[in-house]
Amino acid sequence: MGNTLRVLHIEDSEQDMALIKRHLKKVGYDVISDRVETAATMKAALKTREWDLILCDYSMPKFNALEAIALVRERELDIPFIIISGTIGEETAVEAMRAGAQDYLMKNALARLAPSIERELEEAQNRSARRAAEAALFTSERKYRLLFDGNPLPMWVFDRETLRFLAVNDAAIAHYGFSREEFLAMGIADIRPPEELPRLKQVVSQPVAGLTQTSIWKHRKRDGTNIDVEITSHPIDFGDRPAQVVLANDVTEKVRAQEQLAAMTQQLWHASRLTTMGELSASIAHELNNPLATVALRVENLLLPMAADDQQRRGLEIIAQEVDRMACLIENLLQFSRRGHRQVSTVEVREEIVNSVEFVHYYLRTRKIEVVHEFADPLPTIQADRQQLRQLFLNLLTNASDAMPEGGRLIVRAEPTRLEGAEAVATAKASPRKISKKSGNHFLPPSRKARERVWGWLSVAALWKSLVAGLILKVQPGVERPCG
Repeated sequence: MGNTLRVLHIEDSEQDMALIKRHLKKVGYDVISDRVETAATMKAALKTREWDLILCDYSMPKFNALEAIALVRERELDIPFIIISGTIGEETAVEAMRAGAQDYLMKNALARLAPSIERELEEAQNRSARRAAEAALFTSERKYRLLFDGNPLPMWVFDRETLRFLAVNDAAIAHYGFSREEFLAMGIADIRPPEELPRLKQVVSQPVAGLTQTSIWKHRKRDGTNIDVEITSHPIDFGDRPAQVVLANDVTEKVRAQEQLAAMTQQLWHASRLTTMGELSASIAHELNNPLATVALRVENLLLPMAADDQQRRGLEIIAQEVDRMACLIENLLQFSRRGHRQVSTVEVREEIVNSVEFVHYYLRTRKIEVVHEFADPLPTIQADRQQLRQLFLNLLTNASDAMPEGGRLIVRAEPTRLEGAEAVATAKASPRKISKKSGNHFLPPSRKARERVWGWLSVAALWKSLVAGLILKVQPGVERPCG
């Protein structure tokens, strides 16, 4: 056989031990052995080496087989124990087997020794493997029990046939509000709202293989609160029952946040559309303002010297009425454009005025208009909508230039002033080269209605909604007129 065999002989006869050792070598074992004959020497031998086999004489002057078996069991050692004796009765042999011996045989019949050793060594290996498997299983069960019981997320096991809870962890008890006893008396349908039951029946009726992650489910807590959960499950055998282990992740806050985000996105999209429409409306309104104001002025000038019974007067009055109707439409467009949110930021007034003048520089130069800056030092910074402020300054400049068809000087003055608790920082003064003697100051119509058209259409009113507190337009009577 060529196998090494570590044998502990409990024997008071050196000659008998040598006989047994020769027999073992003859059948193919490489024997490593030691002999003891007292309890003390046996204890020492068991400490110094691991033994594959114990061969023991039944009766010795200072020791016996039953005492040796008791010593092995005391140390919880699983070593095959075979009794070899010269004289042993059947009752004594049975007693020894009950005490823990694996076999017994006579010294004069060693032919059965080798088969007995092989059998007992194999059974010892099987027992050792079984113990290792049981230990591994215990460790695995303990580890998974800790993972189950100690998991911070709710977990449970349910019977796939009855749908009843078989086990729940502490997190499920804390999160759902049911006690362990209440859980184990319920089924998984009992924590679902009624509208989820048809879907549940459909899902559990399908075969399950491996890890499964479903979509969002509605669950109901003990207090009646509905929550959104993500379910991850896996089929297992729980005892002798087909079961499913489930992990439930509460995503209620996540779902609410996604819903709010979707609603905000929809609102932003809607606001963006309104802003775009408002900007388009404002652009159209500003483009229509100037020519409409010119038409109004011309019609007003034509009506002034005309007799009441003049045949052409009726036509001009119709034109004036249509101009008024168009003015209302434009005002509506401007009101719509002002509904958008202002983009308020810190603005340097001097810089914005200079940039606005530069923007219409060519327009002013072709009309022979000289621009003069009169800026106080320093000028305050303000909080305002930069785009609306720029539009205001452009309106001031272009309409002031329209009031001087023959050219002239345009003085742009900016200075910090206090006017009824608000800062007034900008004025405009138009000095035309020529004023018609027939109509006086032709860019300021004599009728109050016409003046309101001109100044209203030129978007001075937009100033009050375009800028935050801290910026107004200073309007002086006489030669300094509002030009936007």
